[in-house]
Amino acid sequence: MIVATAGHVDHGKTALVRALTGIDTDRLPEEKQRGLTIDLGFAYHPLDGGHVIGFVDVPGHERFVRNMLAGVGSVDLALVVVAADDGVMPQTREHAAILDLLGVTECIAVVSKVDKVDAARAADVGAEIGTLLSTTGMRDAEVHRVSALSGAGMDGLIAALRERALGIAARAANGRFRLCIDRVFTLKGAGLVVTGTVHAGMADAGERLVVTPDGYEARIRGIHAQDRPAEQARAGERCALNLSGRGIGPETIARGDWVVDRALHAPSDRIDVRLRVLPAETRALRHWTPVHVHLAASHSTARVAVLGAGGIAPGDGGRVQIVLDRPLHALAGDRIVIRDQSATRTMGGGTVIDPFSPKRGRARPARLARLDAIEGLGPRQAGTDARTAEGHDPEQAVERHDTEKERTWADEEHDPARTGVRAIGRHEPEQAVARVIASTATGVDTGWIRRAFGVTDPEIERMLDAAGAVRVPDAGDDRCFSPAHWTDLQEEILAFLETFHRERPRLHGANANDVRLGLARRVNRGVVEQALAALLHRGAIARRGTTVRLPEHRVTLGANDERVWPRVARALDPAKGSPPSLRQAAEQLKIDEAELGALLKRATNAGLVLPVTRTRFVPLAAVKALAAHAESLARVSPEGRFTAAEYKNHARVGRNFAIELLEFFDRSGFTERLGDRRRVRRSAADTFGTEDDAND
Repeated sequence: MIVATAGHVDHGKTALVRALTGIDTDRLPEEKQRGLTIDLGFAYHPLDGGHVIGFVDVPGHERFVRNMLAGVGSVDLALVVVAADDGVMPQTREHAAILDLLGVTECIAVVSKVDKVDAARAADVGAEIGTLLSTTGMRDAEVHRVSALSGAGMDGLIAALRERALGIAARAANGRFRLCIDRVFTLKGAGLVVTGTVHAGMADAGERLVVTPDGYEARIRGIHAQDRPAEQARAGERCALNLSGRGIGPETIARGDWVVDRALHAPSDRIDVRLRVLPAETRALRHWTPVHVHLAASHSTARVAVLGAGGIAPGDGGRVQIVLDRPLHALAGDRIVIRDQSATRTMGGGTVIDPFSPKRGRARPARLARLDAIEGLGPRQAGTDARTAEGHDPEQAVERHDTEKERTWADEEHDPARTGVRAIGRHEPEQAVARVIASTATGVDTGWIRRAFGVTDPEIERMLDAAGAVRVPDAGDDRCFSPAHWTDLQEEILAFLETFHRERPRLHGANANDVRLGLARRVNRGVVEQALAALLHRGAIARRGTTVRLPEHRVTLGANDERVWPRVARALDPAKGSPPSLRQAAEQLKIDEAELGALLKRATNAGLVLPVTRTRFVPLAAVKALAAHAESLARVSPEGRFTAAEYKNHARVGRNFAIELLEFFDRSGFTERLGDRRRVRRSAADTFGTEDDAND
């Protein structure tokens, strides 16, 4: 269990931790000299059965709230300390507000220094604490009255902490590994060491990770977990990682950086957040307000773009886009705290909805609907509309949306059944993913799922299976559709082809790019190709060359073209090396070049010939034969990759034609260029049709 202290300066937090653990967490000379905590301090208290309570002692002075925030980002329990001779003070209130904004619900309240007051005063202070916490998620905190100096009440506090530690279930080590760094130092003989709390996942000694946002690769040389040597760092533990790697050191790695699984290195400078403004604020949070943003130990200055009309009143909540001056690592469900431009007061905080918010269209209806799905909100209220608000955004005029308002933070966070609004927990990304897939007509990228929720590939598999998603390979990751949306996409393609044939009756069909551009929904070419393959499989369309058509649509050559075409096709056959250019073919056939060009255009429209370049045409059957050479070469090449020179020799064609042909194959989606090599992306039959298609 990880415990963080909280409370006003000089209320005895450090003395309390020293009495509990025997460790003085004030380690800096200035802390010793001034007698107050400036930076985070750490101490550990071992329990029976191998359990350990880790204490994070935070500074109480208002000047060091930033350091306090770095220590309470992921704790199991808060120890709210109030001195009996002082009572609840300003930093007590701010610390309690911060803990509530961060979603802390497990809490023990401590009235310290009871040796300085009588029992009645100690009881009054305990009641003050109860009143303070009554409007937060820590409302059920038990109160202990203690003196670290005399030892009064300490046995009861230790027993309560032990009971909580043994009763709190270990955090599930699911998800990908992520640790937020709160301390960086070097040890002689070891090198760089970083410490922090593991927010998710697990990592073993020897594993290679990434320090984000700067992207340094690092290897774990050694691990200490809960102040003990370990072979593995797991979620919920305070760990020290001995790291090695090119470019990393105390001058390049700092507090607020994250050590993460490689797949999670995707820093973002725009995040969508469900934000609450503290009731103590004197005015509404306006659009484009400058703020300081804290996420765990990370920090950046930023602007708040309110995704609703006007602003967010004190005590109210709403959706915002945080535009960061420095990219940060974040996942959906992470908690943030915002402070004012001068970093003198806490203004509010909330939960990350989507860490990858768009630069444009952040308040468009489709975008807001996606955020609705992630959060689990139902259909928008009648009368709620998106509208353009000019003059509020220095970057652009943005579309706005009314804010869902008139909810208390306690309603939203601690009684979700009343409002339907709930912070995304680390335990429920599967529901959010299922909702987004069900509501997104253009499909959901598995790369986004991985990076936004920090889940592993097996976890993604389970999510998609549970959602009944149709998975479509697309540019390295899969695009996931609900069965209904996948069927709708295919029906939209059929409707497009019907219109295409009606408007262009002399064309054999449309290619994949024609189809993509003709759809109302915006999807990548790879998705269109997979949808076309599904339609071909069920016989709903036919393919000839690179074009598709409805089965009943036919385009044939005229009688004169039919008579000339066999002789032209033989002249264009590249069987003897390279096909002639348009000019060379015209000279060979003794046909006017313009006349031959017109014939080849009509033959192209009929699907009989393919334009490899603007002036070089190849009959469809020959293209398929040349594609078959690429497939056979890929089967015998290392990793299925081959060079242009290897293809030239294998297909026995000229060098220039080989290059032109391979570039045509790339454009057609048959091959993909990777450096100076290529691989076959999909079969020749799927790309250019079958022989039956050519003779239909």
